[in-house]
Amino acid sequence: MTLSEIKNRLESLPRISEKIAFVEILLSEITIMNRGIWSDDSFSEQEQLEALKWSNELVHRIQNIHFELKQQQDNKAVERIFENINFYKDQSLVLKSYLPSCLKSAIERFESLDL
Repeated sequence: MTLSEIKNRLESLPRISEKIAFVEILLSEITIMNRGIWSDDSFSEQEQLEALKWSNELVHRIQNIHFELKQQQDNKAVERIFENINFYKDQSLVLKSYLPSCLKSAIERFESLDL
């Protein structure tokens, strides 16, 4: 599934509760991604730190969207999540290499739920 297909799938979700579930899974997957970044010896420590810095910023943005969703305010949540993902992946080549698989893992976990 491409990132565009993932975005389209999420935008078609009819209930805010489903978007909340996805965001919670995504935040969990980002922590797993960050462990992978930190232990990936193919990048320098400086590259790893830079990726983790931007990943942390991305998490802050997603957490804000999560909070709004919990308040039953959609405010184009999926669109904003992907705008942030696109912005932060461009800040670090390491993050750019890890985010697609992170999103794919998140959507696979989400699709396995019985909502």
